[in-house]
Amino acid sequence: MILLVVFICAFFFLWVQGFLFKKYWSRNLDVTISIKNTECTAGEENILTEVITNNKCLPLPLLHVKFNTPKSFRFENEENSSVTDFYYRDDIFAIMGHQSITRNLKFTCESRGCYYLRDTGITSTDLFMRLTFTDKRTNNIVIHVYPKKVNLDFFEIPFETITGSFATQKNLIEDPFEFRGIREYQPFDSMHNINWKSSAKNDLLQVNTYFMTSSQEVRILLNLDTHLYSRDDKLLEKIISLASSLAEKFISAGIPTALDSNAVDLYTHEQLNRLSGSGINHMVSIDTALARIDTHGKHKEFITVLKENFECIQKNAYYIIISNNRQKDILDYYNKIKETAVSCYFIIPELKQFNIELSDPGLIKWDIEY
Repeated sequence: MILLVVFICAFFFLWVQGFLFKKYWSRNLDVTISIKNTECTAGEENILTEVITNNKCLPLPLLHVKFNTPKSFRFENEENSSVTDFYYRDDIFAIMGHQSITRNLKFTCESRGCYYLRDTGITSTDLFMRLTFTDKRTNNIVIHVYPKKVNLDFFEIPFETITGSFATQKNLIEDPFEFRGIREYQPFDSMHNINWKSSAKNDLLQVNTYFMTSSQEVRILLNLDTHLYSRDDKLLEKIISLASSLAEKFISAGIPTALDSNAVDLYTHEQLNRLSGSGINHMVSIDTALARIDTHGKHKEFITVLKENFECIQKNAYYIIISNNRQKDILDYYNKIKETAVSCYFIIPELKQFNIELSDPGLIKWDIEY
């Protein structure tokens, strides 16, 4: 008789706990994933944070949190994971009622790109692991991994020539859209630039300052079609990194810089183009555009990009062409441009072992260590 009562009680408890878990297991269960730096540079370390909050009395003895990230994200701890086209991760938690667990996962963003982290799958069981329950949580996270910067020693002489020309200009003006900082008011400052809030806080007149712009600019023309018959992704990534590094070098020197390319955006499929600008925000805009390049997309003919840029030649602009492709039509058009006395440099990124005959001082080879 006692055994029968125990059996009935056990069966009743099994049924009740199963009913409770089935109905309430996901209630007030919050699972979020966040990235510390959603804008970073290739090769930098980052942190992915999982936060599990069970805001109810019912404990969860076994909770699987499943999500995927790009396979270029290399985590320090690769247990409970698998890699195919994505990096699939399955983390296991045991969480009591009204408890919150935070787990930080260090990883390295190895490759340039724009990545999305969306749904997170969650799976749990009852106390006796007889029943399995599944659900999902949405985490809309966009991560821009900027191109890794490269050594520009090979470009020092042309850079000094360009910056020297800019230094002689007298028509520099402040750009009201590129905020630089705040300093103490001087008699020659305009009343329009006074920062009244900061002045009241410090009991001293202070003014906003802005980055300088000029009538001159540098225009970077980037070609994503290579001279090789077969596509080489590593070579393309180096070329994109070169464009980013040059833009950063000029913008850091206070030189307005524009970027035009035959490449397309990975998601909008629009042609990459950034108008001339300067300052930190403009550099972020250029790096973001470069991060979103689809190297496998259908590129516009680069000769068309050249013609569009040189239809109305700006005599006060320096043009920097970056192209591994050096087919006859491109070089012929470049030589035609040079005849009009336009300031122009043609950079040929190429593997170090390949020798290139450079008959024009405006042609510069950038040796790539593969």
